[in-house]
Amino acid sequence: MKKLNYTSLNYTSLSCSLLLVILTLTACNQRKNLSVEKNAPQQNSQSNRNISEDEAVNLIKNLEEVKRKNELVVKDSQGKRHLSTYTETLPTSNDPNYYVKVAEDNGGSYVTYYIFAVNSRNKAISFYDVINDKLLSLNTWRRTTPPNER
Repeated sequence: MKKLNYTSLNYTSLSCSLLLVILTLTACNQRKNLSVEKNAPQQNSQSNRNISEDEAVNLIKNLEEVKRKNELVVKDSQGKRHLSTYTETLPTSNDPNYYVKVAEDNGGSYVTYYIFAVNSRNKAISFYDVINDKLLSLNTWRRTTPPNER
């Protein structure tokens, strides 16, 4: 008959409990994200309608800085990696911006290179300055940031 090792049994139950907590938190977070999407502003059919999420993401994908950085990532990784562009936050009644992240999946996590805000009403693009917690117009960002840092 095999003798039970209570120490390993305790670690196993602790690991299972921790996994259960993580899965529960993840499920709650996904539910929260779904409710945000349901409450997102509806597009109207007028000619001056708000832009869609896909349009906002495409505006960012087509920025010269994003294209150049993607080429560099592809080259440095010998074609194994590229940049992903995705919407992090949808517009709300208080903030008309789509917040769009540009990141690289390095196999272990996403490394964010840029965060942009795209105004859903007029397509104006701003760069989100994480350090100063403020939006800079695209022209200001380009003028004040050296090309090798963009």
